[in-house]
Parts: sequence; C-alpha cells; structure tokens
Amino acid sequence: MKSTSFLMTGCILASMLAGSAFAQVYMTGEEVAKVVVGNTIEGRYRECGVGRNDFREYYDQEGLIHGAERACRMVGNWSKYSGHWEVKDGKFCVLLGSGRDGGCFDYTIDSKGTLYRYDEKGVSDVEFQIYDGNPNHL
Repeated sequence: MKSTSFLMTGCILASMLAGSAFAQVYMTGEEVAKVVVGNTIEGRYRECGVGRNDFREYYDQEGLIHGAERACRMVGNWSKYSGHWEVKDGKFCVLLGSGRDGGCFDYTIDSKGTLYRYDEKGVSDVEFQIYDGNPNHL
C-alpha cells in the first residue's frame, strides 16, 4: 500500500479500536469509501459454493465499480462486470446487478490492512486485499 493509504488505514483502525473491547465496531460507510475509492479490492470467500466467485473490483470516484470474477479458488479467465457503489444510511453499499450479491454491509479492517465484510447477521464470509489504484486495468 502507499504510505498515505497505510496511514489512513492505521487511523481508521485506531479509531475502531478506541471503542468498546467487547462490541464489534464497524467502520462507517464514509470510512470504507476512504479506503476503497480509487483502489482495487480482491475478494475471496471463506468457503466456496454456488454463486461464489473470486473477484476484483476497482471503485472509481464517480461511484462506479469495474469488476472481474472467476470460479472460486480456480485458475482461469476473469470475466468482467460493472456496478456502482454508494454510502447509504451510514453503510457502504455495492449494487452489482446480474444476480450478483450486493447490498449494504458492515466492514472492519485489521492491522495488516485486510478488509472484512459482514452480512446482516454479523458473519464475515469474505475478506479483501486492497491494492493501490487499478493495477488490473479493470
């Protein structure tokens, strides 16, 4: 990560850790946007299954998502897709269409800069590595 991205990630992590040690402290939608917008995330599900693909998504400043996916944990060609992102009701939301999972989610980030997404039950089933810019030219 660039030093500015690393510093921003550190500041967000520090603010999250300042909360209660017993409660899960999620990032605000604005905090997530500061980490991912202008960057690429690469997501991997904890468990493979129907409809679960490895994916890469570049989040641009205009609210668009430029993505590519392939079969979960498989080597092969990446097929492209698009969508858009927004911050709504304090959460970071992804709207991908074409039957892809989307919605407004909760997120945390660890000290290594790995971003975790949580569903409405508070379960994290996907983690993201964050890459500066758009290295895959999505």
